[in-house]
Amino acid sequence: MHKWLSLLILLLAFPLSAAEIYKWVDEKGNVHYGDAPGGAGAKPLTRLPGLSTYRPPALPKLEERKSAAPSAAEPSQASAGYRMVKVVSPEPQATIRSAPGEVPVFVALDPVLREGHYLQVILDGKPLPQKHASTVIQLSNVDRGEHRIAVAVYDADGKLLKQSESHVFYLHRTIVKRHKSP
Repeated sequence: MHKWLSLLILLLAFPLSAAEIYKWVDEKGNVHYGDAPGGAGAKPLTRLPGLSTYRPPALPKLEERKSAAPSAAEPSQASAGYRMVKVVSPEPQATIRSAPGEVPVFVALDPVLREGHYLQVILDGKPLPQKHASTVIQLSNVDRGEHRIAVAVYDADGKLLKQSESHVFYLHRTIVKRHKSP
């Protein structure tokens, strides 16, 4: 029974696969495909064009990081070292619009923040008093205008381990001017 059912399905599907496909170009230059000729110059195709595909460029091979492995000569310094700290947001030269003066700060850190270590935002050359244990920081009540931002990583004893480069961002705070009544 199973053989006969498979054969019946195959025989019914065969006429569908043998249907003609036509290709034509309209007066606007658009290419069309169909199972019936749809315009002057329609030609039957014996083979459909291939699918559009995209092959991404090959990823570069990762370089072996000798500096990532702690050396025997300096185990404590290598184990406390951060390879990268960078302010990802706000981006350099970004304009942030916030009426209450809130600025979200996102920090890229490699490796992750170790226990007992903290981040401190440096705004316009002055470290802010808050210590942060997260790479997502919300600044509040920042004055409008141009600001320079950086982030520093400190250990539990308050020793500076690494600091990001600083860059400029702009904060626009909406203000409402009240009209004086006459």
